[in-house]
Amino acid sequence: MQGVVSFELSNNLEMKYRLKNDSIKKISLIDELKFGITYDLAAKKKHPWGDLDMNIRLKLTKDYTFSMNAKFVTYAYTFDKDGNVVDSDRTEWSYGRFGRFQGWSSSYSYTFSNDTWKKWFGGKDEEKNEEASYDKENTENNADGGNDGNATKQKEIKPAEVDKDGYQVFKMPWSINQSYSFSIHEDKSKPINRHSMRYPFTYTHYLNVSGNLKISSRWSFSLNSGYDFQAKEITQTSCSVSRDLHCFSMSASFSPFGKWKYYSFTIGATSSLLHDLRWDKRSQTSNAIQWY
Repeated sequence: MQGVVSFELSNNLEMKYRLKNDSIKKISLIDELKFGITYDLAAKKKHPWGDLDMNIRLKLTKDYTFSMNAKFVTYAYTFDKDGNVVDSDRTEWSYGRFGRFQGWSSSYSYTFSNDTWKKWFGGKDEEKNEEASYDKENTENNADGGNDGNATKQKEIKPAEVDKDGYQVFKMPWSINQSYSFSIHEDKSKPINRHSMRYPFTYTHYLNVSGNLKISSRWSFSLNSGYDFQAKEITQTSCSVSRDLHCFSMSASFSPFGKWKYYSFTIGATSSLLHDLRWDKRSQTSNAIQWY
């Protein structure tokens, strides 16, 4: 008999409350909570059980997310005839232990964008506009609830937004995402504790920043970089610029510093039928690029 049986428990938790306009708003307290372990029906003699994986994700706000995952190894360490550390056939459970803690990792991320700026510094006028837009959207959705599901909804054409002086509102969408990651794991480069049969733990943590800027309806720019606190150096940094040429698209990306320096330039047709109609110019990772 062959196959793998997976035991998994997943759940989420939401909270509902009523707004001033009598509409219901949902807040996700626990976006995901998962426990999982597998059993291999074909492995009758050695290591049929998998490791226990645990994962939790909290979406505290629209722009802030926290996630964490951990692993507990099922089979205990032992020494072979040469004195090397290997996984034994006995489980940690047979020794009266829950499982060998392999390590855990967590990350925090926050996105700062136009909407966040308006929420913080826009004042009450921006909040009223958002509430009015929210009410209108709910009213339209409720009105469409009784229609046939196969009915085609026509796209509404709206005039361009203008400010109080009658000028068209200038928009430049942008977003900056900041994420911090921290992880603990076994350091197998160091000797094992022969009494507890555990390796010492080490940790890594780094900061990552990515941003997007839409200069106009056709120009966009993105940047990705970070910092490794353990290595005390800037991580791989990349920049990219793209331009919509209507029937064609153009994009350029480069990495001025980091472990791998590269550049690339691409221009091609946007139609899927003409996806082979394109021109690429890119560097090779083996080339030693000199920046002037």
